[in-house]
Amino acid sequence: MEKLTRRVMELARCYGAGTVGIVTSEMLAGGPPSTDLTYVLPDAKSAVSFALPLDQGLIEPWFNKQDHTAHFQNNIRTNVMASGISMEIANYLTHKGHPAVPLTANTAYRADTQNGIYDEIPPISHRYLAVRCGVGFFGLSGNVLTRANGAAIILGSVVTAAELIPTDPIPVE
Repeated sequence: MEKLTRRVMELARCYGAGTVGIVTSEMLAGGPPSTDLTYVLPDAKSAVSFALPLDQGLIEPWFNKQDHTAHFQNNIRTNVMASGISMEIANYLTHKGHPAVPLTANTAYRADTQNGIYDEIPPISHRYLAVRCGVGFFGLSGNVLTRANGAAIILGSVVTAAELIPTDPIPVE
């Protein structure tokens, strides 16, 4: 599993992820329902989490109301790219004999809640996975931040039956 873990992390970086980590079902035990990997894959053992950076040069003009379009388009492209990376990693794992489910980067919600998709509860929380495996940490706002890009990121994830080797969370200090 060491070789497979290393290869999956290399693939994510090769496709454009800035930070990559691995979390296991055991590491998520006791968490909220959106950390239950078996929700999307009954035999799930681990998940790959990664962050893609947004173009930070487009954020200030957006805040200054000079150019909303460029940042908006960058956000859409980065979300699509994160979803595509998830698909590629899931395909790789599946071809290697390990069932895997790619998770879309955004706007995917559980339908089996009281108000269905309007509750906006994700099948799996990219944020919880990212924090638990060291991709980032929670800021005071509740957003996930990375050391390199702050909150200017889009998160992606893949759930798999492979028993990948986990990475450590970022120490509290």
